[in-house]
Amino acid sequence: MNPVKTGDSTPLASPAQRWAIPMIIGSTLLISVNGLIIRSIESANEWQIVLYRQLFFVPALLLVLACQYRTRLPGLFLNVGWAGVGAAVSMGLANPLFIVAMTHTTVANALFTISSAPLITAVLARVFLKEKITRSTVIAVLIAMSGIALMVGDGVVSGAVFGSLLSLLCAFFFSTFVICLRIGRDRNMLPSSVLGGILGGLIGLVGSGFDLQVSARDVWICFVWGSIIVTTVHYFFTLGSRYVPGTEIMLITLIEFTLGPVWVWMVFGETPTRLALIGGILVLGAVAFRAVSLLIQERRPCGNPTDA
Repeated sequence: MNPVKTGDSTPLASPAQRWAIPMIIGSTLLISVNGLIIRSIESANEWQIVLYRQLFFVPALLLVLACQYRTRLPGLFLNVGWAGVGAAVSMGLANPLFIVAMTHTTVANALFTISSAPLITAVLARVFLKEKITRSTVIAVLIAMSGIALMVGDGVVSGAVFGSLLSLLCAFFFSTFVICLRIGRDRNMLPSSVLGGILGGLIGLVGSGFDLQVSARDVWICFVWGSIIVTTVHYFFTLGSRYVPGTEIMLITLIEFTLGPVWVWMVFGETPTRLALIGGILVLGAVAFRAVSLLIQERRPCGNPTDA
């Protein structure tokens, strides 16, 4: 989208550009209720939750895309290529892992571990995209690894190690999703989210043993979650992220990983152990440290060292 220009050739930001940061902040605040929603489920098991969330998310996102692109929509699906297929598979695996992880450990432990995804992405970008890893990234990865080790160790003690490992695997697939999006950045990758939603729904269907019997309350919760919250967040976050640098997005998304455990603590009294809290602070601090370091590096005048 090109900026509008005034008579004196001064570019004016488009509405999407002006509202980009508020859209990302609002999306992050809205998605921070994920853990609260999962804890609010009455009787559905984790696989049924996966199934019903995707069952409402996929048609809602398809409707949004159909309204926006109309007859061009089939062409968008055909144009995603192998990068889009990779993104769909990554998202299709990450979403079920996210939900299942939270049913096997505390929301705080899961979110703190998943918050390491930007650092995992940096490592994968070095391997697959040949992007440079700065000293600040190496330091951040080492700090985050120590924090994750603490949380996994806490899981061993509390019997929730399975949930911690699932959270780490979820972070990995979120990272591969981002790598695929970067590879396919020359095309519209939103159809990949639809395909990923279908895959996630099929995983939930098989995992539940094709058992669709859940309470009306749980169906309603999944409807609000999938068709309204997740669809709104996905659309506006994707739109806003086109105009906001990745390092700033990284800082903003820390809101989700910080507030998510707070909502669950306020409503359900679920508190992380001291060891998990220390590990989470290390991971969140590492992500924030890397983001701030990259922001400083980006704004440093030309000619100065760039390896922050």
